[in-house]
Amino acid sequence: MNRTSAEIETGKIANQQSSIAKPMATLSPNALRWILAAMCIIPVAIILALFAYMPPVYEGLLECKITAAGLPPAIYYEEEYYDRIPHEGGQLIVENLSDQDWTHLNIQVNKHYQIIDKVPIKAHSMKVFDLDRFVNRTGARFSVQYNELSAARIYARRPTRDRATYACEFENGEPVEIEETIKAKARAKAAVN
Repeated sequence: MNRTSAEIETGKIANQQSSIAKPMATLSPNALRWILAAMCIIPVAIILALFAYMPPVYEGLLECKITAAGLPPAIYYEEEYYDRIPHEGGQLIVENLSDQDWTHLNIQVNKHYQIIDKVPIKAHSMKVFDLDRFVNRTGARFSVQYNELSAARIYARRPTRDRATYACEFENGEPVEIEETIKAKARAKAAVN
Protein backbone atom coordinates (compact mmCIF):
# COMPACT_ATOMS: atom_id res chain seq x y z
CA MET A 1 0.00 0.00 0.00
CA ASN A 2 1.42 3.34 -1.08
CA ARG A 3 1.04 6.32 1.19
CA THR A 4 0.47 9.72 -0.28
CA SER A 5 2.58 12.69 0.68
CA ALA A 6 -0.38 14.17 2.59
CA GLU A 7 -0.65 11.05 4.71
CA ILE A 8 3.11 11.08 5.40
CA GLU A 9 2.94 14.78 6.32
CA THR A 10 -0.03 14.12 8.66
CA GLY A 11 1.97 11.32 10.32
CA LYS A 12 4.92 13.70 10.90
CA ILE A 13 2.66 16.31 12.48
CA ALA A 14 1.02 13.66 14.69
CA ASN A 15 4.45 12.41 15.82
CA GLN A 16 5.56 15.93 16.73
CA GLN A 17 2.50 16.36 18.93
CA SER A 18 2.93 13.01 20.74
CA SER A 19 4.90 12.66 23.95
CA ILE A 20 7.33 10.29 22.26
CA ALA A 21 8.79 13.07 20.16
CA LYS A 22 9.08 15.55 23.06
CA PRO A 23 12.39 15.77 24.90
CA MET A 24 12.52 14.05 28.32
CA ALA A 25 12.89 16.15 31.45
CA THR A 26 16.29 15.68 33.04
CA LEU A 27 17.50 16.15 36.56
CA SER A 28 20.95 17.50 37.17
CA PRO A 29 23.23 15.50 39.51
CA ASN A 30 23.27 18.43 41.94
CA ALA A 31 19.45 18.58 42.10
CA LEU A 32 19.35 14.80 42.63
CA ARG A 33 21.77 15.14 45.58
CA TRP A 34 19.53 17.82 47.16
CA ILE A 35 16.40 15.71 46.75
CA LEU A 36 18.05 12.61 48.25
CA ALA A 37 19.45 14.64 51.15
CA ALA A 38 16.00 16.11 51.87
CA MET A 39 14.46 12.61 51.73
CA CYS A 40 16.89 11.47 54.43
CA ILE A 41 16.95 14.55 56.65
CA ILE A 42 13.25 15.51 56.78
CA PRO A 43 11.96 12.23 58.34
CA VAL A 44 14.76 12.24 60.92
CA ALA A 45 14.03 15.87 61.80
CA ILE A 46 10.32 15.10 62.21
CA ILE A 47 11.03 12.12 64.48
CA LEU A 48 13.44 14.15 66.64
CA ALA A 49 10.90 16.98 66.88
CA LEU A 50 8.21 14.51 67.99
CA PHE A 51 10.54 13.05 70.64
CA ALA A 52 11.25 16.55 71.94
CA TYR A 53 7.58 17.61 71.88
CA MET A 54 5.76 14.48 73.09
CA PRO A 55 5.73 13.62 76.80
CA PRO A 56 7.35 10.36 77.92
CA VAL A 57 5.09 7.34 77.91
CA TYR A 58 5.29 4.62 80.53
CA GLU A 59 3.47 1.36 80.31
CA GLY A 60 1.45 0.68 83.42
CA LEU A 61 2.38 -1.99 85.92
CA LEU A 62 -0.05 -4.74 86.84
CA GLU A 63 -0.44 -5.68 90.47
CA CYS A 64 0.13 -9.32 89.82
CA LYS A 65 1.59 -12.55 91.11
CA ILE A 66 2.68 -15.24 88.68
CA THR A 67 3.53 -18.73 89.92
CA ALA A 68 3.97 -22.15 88.35
CA ALA A 69 2.74 -25.58 89.39
CA GLY A 70 3.33 -29.11 88.17
CA LEU A 71 6.84 -28.45 86.86
CA PRO A 72 9.53 -31.12 86.95
CA PRO A 73 12.46 -30.58 89.34
CA ALA A 74 15.58 -28.74 88.13
CA ILE A 75 17.57 -31.99 87.97
CA TYR A 76 15.15 -33.17 85.26
CA TYR A 77 16.67 -30.67 82.81
CA GLU A 78 20.25 -31.81 83.44
CA GLU A 79 19.66 -34.90 81.27
CA GLU A 80 19.67 -34.69 77.48
CA TYR A 81 16.14 -33.94 76.29
CA TYR A 82 15.79 -37.20 74.36
CA ASP A 83 16.69 -39.19 77.53
CA ARG A 84 14.08 -37.45 79.72
CA ILE A 85 11.06 -39.31 80.94
CA PRO A 86 7.95 -37.70 79.36
CA HIS A 87 6.42 -35.18 81.74
CA GLU A 88 2.86 -34.02 81.17
CA GLY A 89 1.29 -30.96 82.67
CA GLY A 90 2.69 -27.79 84.07
CA GLN A 91 0.56 -24.77 84.80
CA LEU A 92 1.02 -21.02 85.00
CA ILE A 93 -1.07 -19.34 87.69
CA VAL A 94 -1.82 -15.63 87.23
CA GLU A 95 -3.27 -13.81 90.22
CA ASN A 96 -4.84 -10.37 89.92
CA LEU A 97 -3.98 -8.50 93.15
CA SER A 98 -5.58 -5.21 92.08
CA ASP A 99 -9.08 -3.75 92.41
CA GLN A 100 -9.52 -3.69 88.61
CA ASP A 101 -10.56 -6.35 86.12
CA TRP A 102 -8.07 -7.16 83.37
CA THR A 103 -9.16 -7.77 79.80
CA HIS A 104 -7.45 -8.49 76.46
CA LEU A 105 -4.83 -10.74 78.03
CA ASN A 106 -1.65 -11.66 76.22
CA ILE A 107 0.51 -14.00 78.29
CA GLN A 108 3.98 -15.03 77.14
CA VAL A 109 6.34 -17.65 78.47
CA ASN A 110 10.03 -17.94 77.57
CA LYS A 111 9.59 -14.92 75.22
CA HIS A 112 8.48 -17.11 72.30
CA TYR A 113 5.31 -18.88 73.41
CA GLN A 114 2.09 -17.00 74.02
CA ILE A 115 -1.60 -17.32 74.59
CA ILE A 116 -4.27 -14.67 74.00
CA ASP A 117 -7.26 -14.88 76.29
CA LYS A 118 -10.38 -12.76 75.90
CA VAL A 119 -11.93 -13.93 79.18
CA PRO A 120 -11.08 -11.28 81.80
CA ILE A 121 -9.39 -11.93 85.11
CA LYS A 122 -11.61 -10.39 87.75
CA ALA A 123 -10.20 -8.26 90.56
CA HIS A 124 -8.68 -10.28 93.42
CA SER A 125 -9.01 -13.56 91.56
CA MET A 126 -6.70 -15.97 89.79
CA LYS A 127 -6.66 -17.91 86.58
CA VAL A 128 -4.77 -21.08 85.72
CA PHE A 129 -3.29 -21.65 82.25
CA ASP A 130 -1.97 -25.02 81.11
CA LEU A 131 1.54 -24.56 79.73
CA ASP A 132 0.86 -26.89 76.80
CA ARG A 133 -1.70 -24.35 75.50
CA PHE A 134 1.04 -21.78 74.81
CA VAL A 135 2.05 -21.66 71.14
CA ASN A 136 4.93 -20.00 69.28
CA ARG A 137 4.73 -18.31 65.86
CA THR A 138 5.31 -21.56 63.98
CA GLY A 139 2.51 -23.34 65.84
CA ALA A 140 4.72 -25.43 68.12
CA ARG A 141 3.33 -25.96 71.60
CA PHE A 142 5.28 -25.36 74.80
CA SER A 143 6.36 -28.64 76.37
CA VAL A 144 7.93 -28.86 79.82
CA GLN A 145 9.75 -31.98 78.65
CA TYR A 146 11.85 -29.93 76.22
CA ASN A 147 11.62 -26.38 77.63
CA GLU A 148 12.37 -25.29 81.15
CA LEU A 149 10.12 -22.43 82.23
CA SER A 150 12.45 -19.43 82.48
CA ALA A 151 10.30 -16.29 82.09
CA ALA A 152 6.70 -15.08 82.00
CA ARG A 153 5.12 -11.79 80.99
CA ILE A 154 1.49 -10.70 81.01
CA TYR A 155 -0.02 -7.81 79.06
CA ALA A 156 -3.54 -6.70 79.91
CA ARG A 157 -5.92 -3.81 79.42
CA ARG A 158 -7.34 -2.14 82.50
CA PRO A 159 -10.74 -0.37 82.78
CA THR A 160 -8.95 2.96 82.29
CA ARG A 161 -8.26 1.68 78.71
CA ASP A 162 -4.49 1.72 79.23
CA ARG A 163 -2.22 -1.26 78.71
CA ALA A 164 -0.17 -2.59 81.58
CA THR A 165 2.34 -5.37 82.00
CA TYR A 166 4.08 -7.52 84.56
CA ALA A 167 7.13 -9.71 84.01
CA CYS A 168 9.13 -12.17 86.05
CA GLU A 169 11.73 -14.87 85.59
CA PHE A 170 11.75 -18.36 87.03
CA GLU A 171 14.63 -20.05 88.80
CA ASN A 172 14.04 -23.69 89.77
CA GLY A 173 10.32 -23.19 89.24
CA GLU A 174 10.10 -20.19 91.58
CA PRO A 175 9.25 -16.67 90.31
CA VAL A 176 11.90 -13.94 90.67
CA GLU A 177 11.12 -10.31 89.87
CA ILE A 178 13.30 -8.82 87.17
CA GLU A 179 14.96 -5.41 87.23
CA GLU A 180 12.45 -3.99 84.73
CA THR A 181 9.56 -4.78 87.09
CA ILE A 182 11.40 -3.43 90.12
CA LYS A 183 12.06 -0.13 88.31
CA ALA A 184 8.42 0.07 87.17
CA LYS A 185 7.25 -0.44 90.77
CA ALA A 186 9.57 2.36 91.91
CA ARG A 187 8.19 4.70 89.17
CA ALA A 188 4.61 3.86 90.15
CA LYS A 189 5.37 4.48 93.82
CA ALA A 190 7.05 7.83 93.00
CA ALA A 191 4.04 8.89 90.90
CA VAL A 192 1.68 8.21 93.79
CA ASN A 193 3.79 10.19 96.29
